[in-house]
Amino acid sequence: MSGIEPIEFADSVETVTFREFRRSDLRYLEDLLFDLWLDNILKNNTDITHGEDFAGLSKVKGLIARDYLLIFLKHASYSVTAVNSAGIPCGYLLGRCTPRSQRSSGSGYRGATRSITTALRQCLNVIPLKTNRYGRIYLEHRRDTLRALSRLERSVPAGCKGELILFAVSEDLRGKGIGSRLIADFQDYLRGNGCGGYYLCADDYCNTGYYEKHGYMRVASTGVDYKDGRKGMRFHLYVRDL
Repeated sequence: MSGIEPIEFADSVETVTFREFRRSDLRYLEDLLFDLWLDNILKNNTDITHGEDFAGLSKVKGLIARDYLLIFLKHASYSVTAVNSAGIPCGYLLGRCTPRSQRSSGSGYRGATRSITTALRQCLNVIPLKTNRYGRIYLEHRRDTLRALSRLERSVPAGCKGELILFAVSEDLRGKGIGSRLIADFQDYLRGNGCGGYYLCADDYCNTGYYEKHGYMRVASTGVDYKDGRKGMRFHLYVRDL
C-alpha cells in the first residue's frame, strides 16, 4: 500500500474541500490512521503488545488500519473527508447521533457504512489477519481495547446522544483550522438531529490537550486489562454540550 502523498504547505482551511467519505478514500486514510495512531500503539509500547517484537508489522499494516476504519465506519451515521488542493485526503471525521439515526440514514457512503456490506468487508479483512502472527497479536489487542471502550461508555451521561467516533488531520496541516472546521460541521449535524451533547473516547496517544482546550470535559478513565492481569494504555471519556 502506498503512503500518503506529500501535502502542499500552502494548503489551509480555505483551500481544503470537505465532502462525504468515499470508498476511494480508504487507502489514504488507512495510512493516516496507522501513522498517527496505530504505529505508536502497536510498535512502540511493549506493555500493550505483550512484549512482542513488532518489526514485522509492515506486512499487515494495511489490513490493521483497514480493520479499524471498517469497525468505526460500520457504526457511523456521519462521515466526512477533508481533501487538500491536490485532491488527496488529509483528514476525516466519523461520528453518529442516536435520536434520529433510524429515520435519517443519510446519503452516499454515510448510509452504506451501516449496511451489512461494510460488516461483510470487515469480516473478510480479518481472515488474512488470523493467518499472520502479527495479525493475531493485533486482534488480541483489538479485543482488549474494544472491551475497555465498552466499559468506559457506561459512564456516558444519559442525555449525551452524539458520539465523535474517529477524528484525525495530517500533521502537515495541523493548526490551519481544518480540524476545527471538521468538528464545527459535525456539531451542526448533531444539532440538526436533536443532539444536545456528544462524547468521545481518547487514549494516551491522542492529543487530549486539544479537546480540553476546546471545552471538552473528562468524566471517566479506564485501563486496558490483559488476560495475564497486566494493565496497559488508558482511555478517557470526554463530553461536550452543544
